[in-house]
Amino acid sequence: MDLESALRQVGGNRRLLLELVEVFVEDIPNRLRGLKEASVTRDVRQLERLAHNVKGSAGILGAAALRSAALTLEDAARERRLDSAPGLLTALERELDRVAAFFADPGWRTRLAQGAPP
Repeated sequence: MDLESALRQVGGNRRLLLELVEVFVEDIPNRLRGLKEASVTRDVRQLERLAHNVKGSAGILGAAALRSAALTLEDAARERRLDSAPGLLTALERELDRVAAFFADPGWRTRLAQGAPP
């Protein structure tokens, strides 16, 4: 996780970053459920859209590994390579768990409050 990058993405607005993190973490179960459902129903448009949304959020939050996993899934959906979707979803879920764990640890808030440089 790159807090400096995340702060740059929100123009140095720490309060906004806290709000975005809160919303993102709370929505992880819904995002994951939607991705899995789209994969099972082979809805490539929905899978691509949801993966794209995760990719964008990950980019804002400085979660490079999550962004990469979401991009890979987005590309697979766009190219209709759904046979690879279950494995890609597993990788994405693992990264979502890592991001959630990072933000569950109060240490990141401490760094942010102490003025992690933008």
